[in-house]
Amino acid sequence: MRRTLALIVLTAGAALAQGAPEREVELARALFDAGKYAETVALVRKALGVNNFSDDQRLELHRMAGLSSFNLGELPEAKESFLALLRLNPDYVLDPFVAPPPALRLFDQVRKENADELTLVRQVLQVRAEQRRREEDERRKAGEARAAGKTVTIERRPFWLNFLPFGVGQFVQERTAWGIAFAVTEVVVGVTSVIAYWAIELLKVDVFEPFDGLLTTSSGRTLRGIPTTARAQRDAWRVVKYVSGGAFYAAYVAGVVDAIIHHGGDKRTETKDAEPPRLNLAPLPGGGLYAGVTLSF
Repeated sequence: MRRTLALIVLTAGAALAQGAPEREVELARALFDAGKYAETVALVRKALGVNNFSDDQRLELHRMAGLSSFNLGELPEAKESFLALLRLNPDYVLDPFVAPPPALRLFDQVRKENADELTLVRQVLQVRAEQRRREEDERRKAGEARAAGKTVTIERRPFWLNFLPFGVGQFVQERTAWGIAFAVTEVVVGVTSVIAYWAIELLKVDVFEPFDGLLTTSSGRTLRGIPTTARAQRDAWRVVKYVSGGAFYAAYVAGVVDAIIHHGGDKRTETKDAEPPRLNLAPLPGGGLYAGVTLSF
């Protein structure tokens, strides 16, 4: 038995030196199935630090390391391996025919204790999957276009541009008329609000206010404010300022909502490739040969 174990460990060391991920997973599984849990954990830790494994291979290695640590009574190490496994696949379920019930309970405990982190991991994985799906779809369409003699141009349209004022989202979407409409509206009402603000500021004057109880009127303080005679103008300019300011924000929000509704993602343009020149040769009725070049553009 000792010779067999020594042979397995020796073979595992040779495989690590060669750097074959598939072989290392097989060796770890052989050790695990043989009940050599300490050797399994050691091999997995060494392998993960040496080679680049696929996600499925990492899942299998962390599963065997977690169950091996659990069988050795090393619960912190088991929880660490289970958490590493769940970070790769938050919805992973241990096989009840392989893992004993206490190990299943510990696995579920790790899942519950790290529920918030695993929710975030799940969202990140969904975003990556969607991105891969889009990239594969774009490659497929580009391949079809190349096969049909077309060139595909993809213009990126970041979603955050929809939140910029002055019709930026509409201009990016090539909806120039709407972009001009929002830009002009926001500029007009914005400038009107600024003019109203400065008009109110220009109504303010310095007023000297003497201190009460003093015999001389040369002692006091200077205050800046709007005189009573100009308060009607102030009130009128305030209405203009608030109304134009509110109109600016209303136009901005309307522009953002409109841009989001019409956001069609990246722009994809197909152009037909020009055919290469063709040399045409034909015999002439009276003898001789006709030669011509056909150009396509």
